[in-house]
Amino acid sequence: MRSKQKKQLTRSSSDRIIAGVMGGFGSYFGVNSNYIRVGFVIISLLSSGFPGILVYILLAVIMPADPNKPSWTGMFFNNQDQTPPKNSNQGRKVIHDVDEHDEDK
Repeated sequence: MRSKQKKQLTRSSSDRIIAGVMGGFGSYFGVNSNYIRVGFVIISLLSSGFPGILVYILLAVIMPADPNKPSWTGMFFNNQDQTPPKNSNQGRKVIHDVDEHDEDK
């Protein structure tokens, strides 16, 4: 029996030219993403270009990245806290039970 997984619209990390928006639409709808890219460029040029660029930028910001693969936005929107713990010694060795002796005997 196959489990029903909910399809999610995400930016593609493998099929991308700029940010993976059109690759994400292609994989979501099951269409070759090059057709979607050509259609988007034609529609953008017919609407004087600027609204298409604005829409693409908004989609790149709004659409989540593919959670299974790393993305270029991972360096900006990293969900993991990378600060070291407060009690860490940051690479220093801790020495216990040390006896001091003078070398000039």
